[in-house]
Formats: sequence, C-alpha cells, structure tokens
Amino acid sequence: MTIIILSVLTAGLMAVVAFQFSSMRGFRHELLLLREKSASAGERVHQLEQELGALCNASVGAGEHVLRLEQQMQRIIERQNGLEMRSVGERPYNQASQLVNKGANVDELVDTCGLTHGEAELLVLMQRGAA
Repeated sequence: MTIIILSVLTAGLMAVVAFQFSSMRGFRHELLLLREKSASAGERVHQLEQELGALCNASVGAGEHVLRLEQQMQRIIERQNGLEMRSVGERPYNQASQLVNKGANVDELVDTCGLTHGEAELLVLMQRGAA
C-alpha cells in the first residue's frame, strides 16, 4: 500500500511538475510576445517623435514665412502711403506747370502754388525750354 501511495504521490508530483513546466513555457511565450509588442511600440514612439519634430520644424518655418509676409505687407503699405502723399505733394507742380503754360512768372508761382523760389525758377526754365 505504501508503494501505491508513493506511486500516486509521484504521479501527482509529476503531473504538477509537467503542469508547471507547461505553464512556464506559456509564460515565456507570452513574455516573448510582450517584448515584441514593446519593441514595436518603442519603434512607433520613435517614429512619432520624428514626425512631431518635423511638424514642429515646419510650424516654425511657416511662422517665419508669415512674419516675412507681414513685414513685406507693412513695407508695401508704407510705400503706398508714401506714393499717395507724393501724389498729393505733386499737385502744386501740376498746377504750377499749367500756370507757366498760361504765362505766369516765378513770383506768381511762389505765391499761388507755395513753391520755393528755386523750384519756381526751375519749373519756368523747364517749361519754356520745352516749348
């Protein structure tokens, strides 16, 4: 009877050991799968970090481009304002030119158009020289 008990205990122990061995193989397989998933996730994280870096660089580049466009637009606005002011400032010359064509002299141009004496003389010389 002792031999039977020992045989049963040995068989039971062998079954437990076999089960544990089988479980360990299963755990090792799961561990291997988890390591593969972890490596894959690490690669994906690295890829996403690179994409994020590229997007950040593109964003900085776009921001700099917008800044350059804003500066260019400001220069254009200033130039346009200057041209508008110049065209307003040219009106006395247009009026003075018409007066010279009608025979006005230097003093009349100074009084009527607000030109300096030198400007009026130059305009008279140019108009009469062209005629």
